Amino acid sequence: MSESKIPQIIARLYLLVDELESLFPERRFTPDGHLVGSIGEVVAKYFYALELLPPSCRNLDAHTREDPSRTVQIKLTAGNVVSFADYDDHPDLLIVMKIDRCGGFDEVYNGPYPHDLLASKSVSKRRVRSVSTTQLRNAQSRIQRALDDEGRIRLLNESFIKVVA
Repeated sequence: MSESKIPQIIARLYLLVDELESLFPERRFTPDGHLVGSIGEVVAKYFYALELLPPSCRNLDAHTREDPSRTVQIKLTAGNVVSFADYDDHPDLLIVMKIDRCGGFDEVYNGPYPHDLLASKSVSKRRVRSVSTTQLRNAQSRIQRALDDEGRIRLLNESFIKVVA
């Protein structure tokens, strides 16, 4: 995978979003759903040296290379809320990142799966629990990061700055 291309590809994606929104100002064309989820998975693979699992594994996206028994769920958002399916089984670790079209990726949470935080949230009719990025950042401030990105987030984000400039 050529990680260095990620900023340019995402910049082109947002240019298309801008073009659609200028043609149809009454509609928002927010990149979300599977597209954002897949972007999150491939950048997390690069950032944290993960092995991705096949798509659509329930609550699991990857495992760590050094210990394949450690499972990871990956979430990427462009907003301020992250949603989780309400299943009984959970991964060992959770990685939550936020993407900014100009600044790149920001690590919101990188630690053990936050069972207590999620349990404190009500379940929607669609069996989803939602948590704000602020709550996840607060939870992160009380624990140690689980996975080291070895500076790869900063390096990739420097490319975002060059693309936008």
